[in-house]
Amino acid sequence: MEMNITLNGSGAGEYQITKTNDFLEACYLTNTSSGIWQSGSALTTTLPFLLTQLFVVLFLDRILLSVLKPLHQPRIVAHITCGVLLGPTFLGETDLARSYVIPYKTTMVLETFANLALVYYMFLVGLEMDFSLILGCGTKPLTFAIAGILLPLGVGFGLFFLALSNSHDFDAEGSMFWAIVLTSTNFPDLARVLANLKLLHSDIGRTAMCSAIISDLCSWLLLVVAISILNTSKYYALLSTTIFVLVSVFLIRPALSWLIGCTSKGEQGNIYITDNHVWFILAGIVLFGFITDACGSHSIFGAFMFGVIMPQEYEHEHGNMIRSTVIEKLDDFVTGILMPLFFLVSGLRTDVAFMLSKTPWIIVMLVVVVSCAAKIASAFLVSLLYRMPPREGLALGLLMNTKGVLALVILNTGRNIKAG
Repeated sequence: MEMNITLNGSGAGEYQITKTNDFLEACYLTNTSSGIWQSGSALTTTLPFLLTQLFVVLFLDRILLSVLKPLHQPRIVAHITCGVLLGPTFLGETDLARSYVIPYKTTMVLETFANLALVYYMFLVGLEMDFSLILGCGTKPLTFAIAGILLPLGVGFGLFFLALSNSHDFDAEGSMFWAIVLTSTNFPDLARVLANLKLLHSDIGRTAMCSAIISDLCSWLLLVVAISILNTSKYYALLSTTIFVLVSVFLIRPALSWLIGCTSKGEQGNIYITDNHVWFILAGIVLFGFITDACGSHSIFGAFMFGVIMPQEYEHEHGNMIRSTVIEKLDDFVTGILMPLFFLVSGLRTDVAFMLSKTPWIIVMLVVVVSCAAKIASAFLVSLLYRMPPREGLALGLLMNTKGVLALVILNTGRNIKAG
């Protein structure tokens, strides 16, 4: 038996759904009526929608950045606010938005570009991680990091079962992602906050930075383990990803160092990083992402690993040459133009009104407060162990509670594999 249903879509056409006993097929019917500038309507293709989405999200994002800058708020606040405003919580479900800005048919293309932005962004995160900070930092940052992982991990599991145990679509697998989110401390945003507060080279700043690096690495490890466990070939995914990490660190990293050293020497033995090096690095990012995806992990983990293993030994008077050159080429484009698409996708997946209609507000408030308190409490307790002033312990807890892109990545990963 076959049944055809036609639904009104955007201003560009309609959706026709064909349902049989064996399959459900949804087709988008384009409207070829003449537009102003071309023979067919511009809304029949995906590219005009993508350009419109890019314009809208960049425009609103820059306005929010300008408004929040005098309030000394980090950029991540403006990015997240922009995504929520354009999502179903506020503007996303209006007829204008669904017809001419973010119709359902453009979701896959938008998510593809958002994931590509995330791949390059995670490479930059790995590139910016300075592991020399950990060497010789002592046991104090390590203790803060371990406490900031174990306590939030347990709190995350508990909050998940408290908030969702009575839900009709409850899935215990989602508790892993709730717990991992609470363990994370977003290293790049923490570094910017410390720089703005002029605390980057203070004792509390160094402790926070070292602890953040350790916490983020452990969060990545837990995320890879969680993805592998939920993979149908869990042992293959975990084993192949582990082998890939070991090969990257002990074989590919020395090979990269040798190749760059052989191909970048100029006159008098000086090292020059050219555009060709940058193009090959760009290709390596997507290659590493493809490999980890094929291993059963996430493509962003491969990009992150590629950033981590980039050689650090080529120094000049302004710091690491490879790092500074690549960041100079990529940072503005990736973080300023591409990444807002990722926050738009995250905002489209967030419906605060729906959440409050399905969950008692007291539970929502409890989850928010306890989630924030977990990292703060763990850092404060460790500070008492080291006889630090209570004010410094509280400040360090607040700094360690910095969340950002990594937390959104973990939550989106759990959603994509339908956990919880």
